[in-house]
Amino acid sequence: MLFLEFAAAWDVYLAAAPFLPSRPAPPVGGCRRIEGVGAVADAFDLIVLDAYGVLHEGAAPYPAALEAFAALRARGKAVCVVTNAVTHAPADVAARLTALGFPLDAGEVVSGRSLLPDLLAGENDQGSGIMVLGSHAAPVRARFPQTLPEDWTAEALDRARGFLLIDTNGWMDDGPESRLGASLRANPRPLIVCNPDVTCPFLGKLSYEPGYFVFRLAAEIPDLPLRFLGKPYGAIYDRVAARFPGIARERILAVGDSPHTDVLGARSAGMAALLVESGLFRGRDSQGLLAECAILPDFIAPHL
Repeated sequence: MLFLEFAAAWDVYLAAAPFLPSRPAPPVGGCRRIEGVGAVADAFDLIVLDAYGVLHEGAAPYPAALEAFAALRARGKAVCVVTNAVTHAPADVAARLTALGFPLDAGEVVSGRSLLPDLLAGENDQGSGIMVLGSHAAPVRARFPQTLPEDWTAEALDRARGFLLIDTNGWMDDGPESRLGASLRANPRPLIVCNPDVTCPFLGKLSYEPGYFVFRLAAEIPDLPLRFLGKPYGAIYDRVAARFPGIARERILAVGDSPHTDVLGARSAGMAALLVESGLFRGRDSQGLLAECAILPDFIAPHL
């Protein structure tokens, strides 16, 4: 797995503004600093949680997150995890989080991968000619056998009608990025991106995620047909609203560690946002970075 320095990831996030939802107006009353989600939970009926950087970063759970999650459950709050981690299906993500101490069922997890079946099933050809790229692509290909298996030869890449990028977990050098980029520069074709993250807190480092490659490529190829399925794009928030139809969006609080995905997505979708400093911003000047990107949450806290 490739890792990034914060500055490199942040520069890509800033440059990606043309490809992201429009920035909403600052929250009424400004950004309030609070101790954690418990300070405002009673004002909301549904708490939407990011996973990496909020609950854990790939191994052990954050102790403060375990305590806060248990308190939300004790209050009877509806909880949903909305994550851009799409290597595994939502049911597997729920099982993993349950094992870490965050008991969830499959219906309480939504990711870009949740939208994928409807997207491919909605095509007349069921994804025929779309090459599936990712470390755990087998379940997708089993459900949609008309798709193409991962093949990094130039000939195979050039023959594909388009690409479905699940994750970049196996990209250990710039080989895959260079070959896919070269093929798309020569012949722009549809690129479906399940995980728009540029980076993610992982085991004390910042991992390389699909957005780091895709946003830079999109800047080079203005006519590249892109389809994003995860945060901060609206479809994933529409799925959350559909799963909890009795809850108005203004009564939903989304908690995350990234302004460009969690905060921008939630506030663009009509939800409130709490930014926690336990992930991407840990040890950094949160106020300065928020001012630089001009994406403000309703609340900011050191952890969940």
